[in-house]
Amino acid sequence: MAGVLSRYAIALYDLAAAADETVLVGRDLDALAEVVGGNEELRIHISSPQFTNDTKKRVLAGVLGSEAHDLVRRTVMLLADKGRAGSVGDLAAAYHAVAGSKEGRAVANVTSAVPLNDDVRNKLIQHLQSITGNTVTLEESVDPTLLGGVRIVMGSRMIDGSLRRRLESIGERMARAPLSAATAN
Repeated sequence: MAGVLSRYAIALYDLAAAADETVLVGRDLDALAEVVGGNEELRIHISSPQFTNDTKKRVLAGVLGSEAHDLVRRTVMLLADKGRAGSVGDLAAAYHAVAGSKEGRAVANVTSAVPLNDDVRNKLIQHLQSITGNTVTLEESVDPTLLGGVRIVMGSRMIDGSLRRRLESIGERMARAPLSAATAN
């Protein structure tokens, strides 16, 4: 669904950019995602095959209200028409990913064994910006089970430079290595 949803997000972003309303559309999508994300009954209703697409459209129209941007309303109704109403809560994230890419911004989710110090953080940002050509913002988290190093996720790419992954890799190679007769004695 992510690939399909990204196509809707690209089209929505392009239309919003042509109207110079990318920020307004983004805000309305964020509000929609917050409502859908915070209401389990609503998520179940719009995802359930027990309800018709028309019923889902009526529910979503009520959630959007009269204040929602027309581009957001039309995109959400199109998703419902195509049987994808259950994915409207994820549309904001897809839209912001597209917006970031088209506007030269990227978010890197960085997980490290210990909090990054300013020097490491700045070097990492500079390195990622040189690789991507985008302005990079870090979203940092700490996971002591990594033992050392960092794991970086940017979009669909992951760089795992953690000590834990390196040790796992060594273990995998050792498990596949044939034992020679000389080492068996």
